[in-house]
Amino acid sequence: MKYALITLLLGVILFSALVKAENIYQYSVSAEIFANNTVHYKSNLIILNHSSQNITIPLNSPSNIQINSSAYCKEQNGLLETDVVCSLEAAEKTLISIQYDSSTVSKRDSYFLFSDSFKMIKDTDSVFVLIKLPEGSGLKEPVENSYTPEGALIGSDGRRPIINWEVNNLKEGSTFDISIAFERIGETTTASFPFGIILVLILITFSGLGVFYQFYWRGKNVKLILPVLKKDEKKIFDSIIKHGNGTNQKVIVKDSGYSKAKVSKVLNSLKERGLVKLERIGRSNKVHIEKNFENKSKKSSGNS
Repeated sequence: MKYALITLLLGVILFSALVKAENIYQYSVSAEIFANNTVHYKSNLIILNHSSQNITIPLNSPSNIQINSSAYCKEQNGLLETDVVCSLEAAEKTLISIQYDSSTVSKRDSYFLFSDSFKMIKDTDSVFVLIKLPEGSGLKEPVENSYTPEGALIGSDGRRPIINWEVNNLKEGSTFDISIAFERIGETTTASFPFGIILVLILITFSGLGVFYQFYWRGKNVKLILPVLKKDEKKIFDSIIKHGNGTNQKVIVKDSGYSKAKVSKVLNSLKERGLVKLERIGRSNKVHIEKNFENKSKKSSGNS
């Protein structure tokens, strides 16, 4: 009887560990809204220590779907939605990257409404959702009532407003529902305010957003991007941060221990994704981190 209880207890502990290992480690979505109200989505799912299995990722009326993953993934069209179905082999880590376009913006009387719902296909440790509004637009007044859910960070990349949410520990089957009301700057009614005052308020607002971007968002970008890099990409990206912008490619080769050919291949991949810039100097390159992902302290990289 005693040994049976011990065996049962060990079984429960082992099952609990396996269930936790099947979680989605990170689910990140970025959506860029354009002036014609089309939306381009980029989503990444990171799954750690998982068994062989099939997972189904629902998408909201997508078009131009592009999938990048070590898993075998395919589109599956249904009556109400389109899914991406992926067959995963047992692995320590699998990254599934999906890009697609959709029309999730509707026109209201004097503003536009973006809304979407993201369903958790498994228990998910961390969820990041980042929305870029069109250039020349701003959140509908009053700003505090223009988006849901509460708790978003409001910033700017210097050209357009950015709304960002970060939530943790969402359960399988739950949804993360967002909505953003925005308007074109210059299209709103200004009869009750002098134009000069409105212009000054706009300049003050965007100056504040610029300060937010300088002191917070750049570091945040690094924290968001580093977890989704492959092992060799992260090692080389860390080396660039360690030695600073303008690092000679030969230094990265020596520091990483990779071959010249491998370093060159990884750097070209990072360049195509807009993370680094290569400056040709003689027979080598100087490597710079693109400004949107520039890290102001080595400590930020270490903490990510």
